[in-house]
Amino acid sequence: MIPNSQLPEPRDHRRNGSVEVHSIFATIQGEGPFTGRPAIFVRLAGCNLQCPGCDTEYTATRKRMDAIEVVKGVQEAGQLASNTASLVVITGGEPFRQNIYPLIDELEDSGYTVQVETNGSMKIDVYQLSDDAVIVCSPKTSKLHPSLRTVVSAYKYVVTDGNLCPEDGLPLQALGHPATPKLARPEHGSAVNILVQPRDEQDEISNARNLEATLLTAYNHNYTVQLQIHKLLKVE
Repeated sequence: MIPNSQLPEPRDHRRNGSVEVHSIFATIQGEGPFTGRPAIFVRLAGCNLQCPGCDTEYTATRKRMDAIEVVKGVQEAGQLASNTASLVVITGGEPFRQNIYPLIDELEDSGYTVQVETNGSMKIDVYQLSDDAVIVCSPKTSKLHPSLRTVVSAYKYVVTDGNLCPEDGLPLQALGHPATPKLARPEHGSAVNILVQPRDEQDEISNARNLEATLLTAYNHNYTVQLQIHKLLKVE
C-alpha cells in the first residue's frame, strides 16, 4: 500500500461560506450510522492532518464554490445517477478545516439530511452548527478539540491487528498517524455509539487479521462492527 503523500493544509474559513470542493458524487453511504443509505457525497479538498494509511484522494482536484452552487451540484449529481437520496455526506479531507456552516444550512433548507465526517482535531463553532447535523468522528490524534465533544453522534475507529488497547479494546493509533499515548476516546460514561471497522490494507492476510481483531473487540466491549460496504458493493 502506497503511503499517503498529500500534505496537510491550514484552516481556510471564508466569511462568505465558500469552500474548496474536490468532488460531488452519488453513491451508497458505506460507513457510520447511515450505512446502506443512498447518499450524495460532497468531498471537500484538503486536510489538516497527513495520515500515512489514508486511502482517500482529496487534493488532486478542487473548485471553489459557494453554498448555493454546491447544493445545485448535489441536485445535479442525484439526477445524473437517478439517485433520489435525501442524505448528503460532507467529507474530505477534513470538512471543519473550512467554513461549512452556511453550506449545512443551505442543504438543510433544501430538504437534505446532513452528515459530516471529521477527525475531531479542529475547533467547531457549536453556535453556528445546525442542531440537526449528524457529526461522525473518526479520531486520528490523541486529543479531540473540546468543542467537538458536545456534538458528536458516533465515534468510528479503524482497527488494525496488534494495535488495540487491552483496557478498552480501542486502537492505540489510526492509519499510521502518531497519537501519544493513544487515540482520543469518548468521555467516560458517554452514551454515543462506538463503531469499530477493520482497516483495509489491500492485503488478504492482513485484512483477515484486522477483521478478526475487530470482531473480538466488539464481542469483548459491546462495540458495533461496521464494514466499508461501498467497497463490497463496488461503488465509489
